[in-house]
Amino acid sequence: MTQTIVPSLRGKRVLVTGTASGIGAAIARAFGRQGCLVGLHYRGEPDRIHPVRADIEAAGGRTILLSADLGEPAQVSRMGQDFLAAAGGIDVLVNNAGGVEDYVDFLDMTEESWTRTMAVNAQAPLWLIRAVWPSMTAAKAGRIINISSAAVGYGGSARGIHYVAAKAALETMSKTLAKDGARHNILVNVVRPGLTDTGMHRKVAGYTDEQYAKRAALVPLGRAGRPEEVAAMVLHLASADGGFITGQIIAVSGGD
Repeated sequence: MTQTIVPSLRGKRVLVTGTASGIGAAIARAFGRQGCLVGLHYRGEPDRIHPVRADIEAAGGRTILLSADLGEPAQVSRMGQDFLAAAGGIDVLVNNAGGVEDYVDFLDMTEESWTRTMAVNAQAPLWLIRAVWPSMTAAKAGRIINISSAAVGYGGSARGIHYVAAKAALETMSKTLAKDGARHNILVNVVRPGLTDTGMHRKVAGYTDEQYAKRAALVPLGRAGRPEEVAAMVLHLASADGGFITGQIIAVSGGD
């Protein structure tokens, strides 16, 4: 895949969460092709991240590997500090990691499922922002891009109420932080992907390929999005061309 080189991104220090696959991997690779130093967050075995790392380094970028369970606040904060120590600062934070482990009616949802979903999708991004915020304020510069979901715009469904509630919280926090960050030249924005062809639906208990196909047919453009299309918007917001954009929620959703 060819990509336009964006001079303002070369050499930037970028931390992206959830980079082993899907949208996160596409975002990490996109920054890598710009010659950035990319912090690659993953959970689990390090072998999962090696293909993304190899692609970035083959394209001329550099990488830092960072393992953390986003459901554990101490690990999230430590990851932010580890990146700052290794990179010498931070220019861009992309809170991409998220998701949901089950897809059941809210009447059958467990307290554990609700708590875990809120922790990963809302609490972890805030804790990571807190970890890097002092560095950004000291530098009087920074970009924070939080990945939400188009489902927030239409309320999602009763089967995914924990996920859409967590993403809605993330969006509200982003607007609050954009107001506070403006005086420090820290720009905070949200990207709302619509249905995107990442394969994530196959990891969600209770969500079938048939349901996915029906959902894709409802997208006004008639297809699911590609991870690279979301990554392109993230790069725009991180670049000099995005220098007058903050506090915004931007959908990349095919019209959803």
